[in-house]
Amino acid sequence: MNDHLAYVSDNRSVRNPFLQFLAEKWYTILYLWHAIIGIFTKLEDSPEGDKRPVVLVSGFLGRTLSWESMLKHLSANGHPVYVVPLGFQVGNIRTKSRILENYLIEKDIKDCYIVAHSMGGLISAGLTYKGRDRVKKIFIAGTPVRGTYLAYAAPMFICCWQMMPNSKFIREVGDVFEKLPNVQSVFTKKDQIILPSENSRLGHFDDVELPEAGHLNLFMGPLGIECLFDLITAEENKDPKPVVKKTDSSKQETASVKQGLGDRGSASASKSSSQKSGSSKSTKQAPKKKAQTKKSVSASSKVSKPVAKKKVPVKKKKR
Repeated sequence: MNDHLAYVSDNRSVRNPFLQFLAEKWYTILYLWHAIIGIFTKLEDSPEGDKRPVVLVSGFLGRTLSWESMLKHLSANGHPVYVVPLGFQVGNIRTKSRILENYLIEKDIKDCYIVAHSMGGLISAGLTYKGRDRVKKIFIAGTPVRGTYLAYAAPMFICCWQMMPNSKFIREVGDVFEKLPNVQSVFTKKDQIILPSENSRLGHFDDVELPEAGHLNLFMGPLGIECLFDLITAEENKDPKPVVKKTDSSKQETASVKQGLGDRGSASASKSSSQKSGSSKSTKQAPKKKAQTKKSVSASSKVSKPVAKKKVPVKKKKR
């Protein structure tokens, strides 16, 4: 597994090892704090944007609040961003995969990128065809593709049993990752959670090594955020999302409005013409009715005139 890519930033330099160590400790405190307050609150999605949507999937004990810096960076660059709420992230990984799939279906998210940290990559690998058809590419950061020996430290959790090296679940996930063509791994050789660090590699030629240390630095640190964003941008440049021109839609809307107004005008004109023809007919019929009424009046007058009786003289007889 020696063939891989090394990330080189154009905007920032690599911090010295001591600062990397301090930064990772700070990210660990924030991560645990988010795990507590995340019970009561969550990070809101940012659905606005003209580029492909990005779905963020947390790892072990992960909460949505830990993705705040990543969400702001992606959203500021035109991507709609969704953070999947998966609860305490200590349960069965297969169950979490179903939750992720239902989330994509309910939100009607299509042609999206998934950025998954640590155990979140294993969750993303468990999508069925219903979920995979909605995903363009999956970027996994610090995912224990071949398990981690640190999982033996917390055997009380089901997900830790699943993440133990050479477990049945890990073997099945390894087969899935070998068959998926649209997955890219970001890793660091100094990962204190994935033991050994090589277990977070897919073994593909396009695996990307982050030059700084730290498991949480992969998605909470500025260099990790920049690396993942650059990978998404490179993928977008290969196959840009078709942009629907607003001018065309506005023209269609105005044309439909004009057509509707024309239909209304023609309908009103036909109504007015029918009303005019009806009124002209009624005016023509009016004198006929008047003549008929005159005739009926004259006839009735003739009938109603009393006939004058002639007085017959009566002769009185003489006695």
